[in-house]
Amino acid sequence: MKHIFYLSLIFTLVACKTLEEPIEIISYEGSQIELFSGQLIKLKVGFRVQNKLWLPIKLAPSAYELFIDDQKIGNIYLDSLIKLKAHKENSLNFPIRIIPEPGFVTTAYKATKKPVVSFKITGYPKLGTMFIYKAIPFSKESQVETTQFQPYFPSF
Repeated sequence: MKHIFYLSLIFTLVACKTLEEPIEIISYEGSQIELFSGQLIKLKVGFRVQNKLWLPIKLAPSAYELFIDDQKIGNIYLDSLIKLKAHKENSLNFPIRIIPEPGFVTTAYKATKKPVVSFKITGYPKLGTMFIYKAIPFSKESQVETTQFQPYFPSF
């Protein structure tokens, strides 16, 4: 019994060492705004994620930074634990909250006047399996045409 425990511990450590590559974001499936104020924004977002490991993975509550055109507009907080099933494509729908920086509305408004805007999210999420977690650097950047989304800001 003791040997089985040590073998499973070694297997788990080896699997956690390679967590950076086997998790892939396939698509963004939309969002719903629950609360929008000057000091807090609450959303429910959906993603489709592929877990290529043979172990289920958990994403612990974590914080990220959000940038538009290399200017920070706020912090994103994930307050719930997210579980990814082993070796499957997972559809996730989870709540997040955003604490915006002062002047984020004017920065977002200026971005809507440009033809292409770059979004960037960075952070150090804690991923793990069973009881072992590892912080991994995360950075996702994408270019979006402003004609693809309808802003809530008035046009002048």
